[in-house]
Amino acid sequence: MMHDFLEGCSKYIISFIVVKYVSELKLFTLDVLNKRIAGFDFGPDQRSKPCYLSWDHLVQGNVRLSASEMISFIRFFGLLIGDFIPTNDPMWRLYITLRTLLDMLMSSFFDLPTCDALETVVAELNELYLFFSKDTLKPKFHFLLHYATVIKRLGPPSKMWSMRFEAKHRISKIAARASFNRRNICLSLAVKHQLQMNDLFLKGALPNTWESGRERTVQNKGLILKQLGLKDKEILVQVPWVKVNGLTYRKGTILVYDVMEPNEITFCTVDMIYVCGDQRRVVYKCFIFSTLGFDEHFFAYEVDPKPSAEGTYLFHDSLSCFTPNHLIFAPNGKNYIIMREYL
Repeated sequence: MMHDFLEGCSKYIISFIVVKYVSELKLFTLDVLNKRIAGFDFGPDQRSKPCYLSWDHLVQGNVRLSASEMISFIRFFGLLIGDFIPTNDPMWRLYITLRTLLDMLMSSFFDLPTCDALETVVAELNELYLFFSKDTLKPKFHFLLHYATVIKRLGPPSKMWSMRFEAKHRISKIAARASFNRRNICLSLAVKHQLQMNDLFLKGALPNTWESGRERTVQNKGLILKQLGLKDKEILVQVPWVKVNGLTYRKGTILVYDVMEPNEITFCTVDMIYVCGDQRRVVYKCFIFSTLGFDEHFFAYEVDPKPSAEGTYLFHDSLSCFTPNHLIFAPNGKNYIIMREYL
């Protein structure tokens, strides 16, 4: 998925769309797009924030973005320049299809209907790209046609991609560039890797799957425990942030509160974080947003920026989606939440 989709098909499609809108339709300029990228709040994706786009690279059909940067760019491209695009613009459908395919491929769960839908979306993407670009399909477009079959046999593609291996290789590549040894660079990298492993073993354990900030005493502990349906003897502390399985949650994090239909999702914002009991269960005090609807043009959920006045409590292990989101104030003056995982 990393090479076929993110560093393959996506680069061809994104470069074509940007060049078409900037050069031919003149709906916005590349400078405006780059300025919006620089000032945009990518939230949890801030570490993979896209870099400035070069016109020379775009014309050549190549976008100089890494795989993680491409995920962020595709995910937020609708909010970046969607207000410049007319509502019924036919070529915008190409981006919406690409955006839909990204969500489906990044999903951690697949069933047979989803695999069938994936085949339809891939076919639609290829047809739209052929129709608008008048170009031929590269081999990586064809590879996507086989993804549904592969997923039925092996599972979600995001669980077997080479992204984590590339991240592991990056450490050695940085060391290789910084090293002045050219006699036996492989030996130097091997020794460095063994020293890093030795440091890990000396610490006595692998990185924790659960971390939190400084614990503080809770006021009105009995009232909160009663609302949670727990006994008064339970231990309860408040923390500023918590990290569970690599995902960080803090005040202001947007969570999925309830899912009724694929496009009918209720969101909530975290106000306080508690840890209770000997089992260290994480509890969020949240305020619920009113979802106004799913805006397909921006591929985001429009919400009322003012959450409910009454807070509710939510156990972390009861979440229907563990991926944190964030609230985005769009250039059109509305507030949107973009899902970072397909439900």
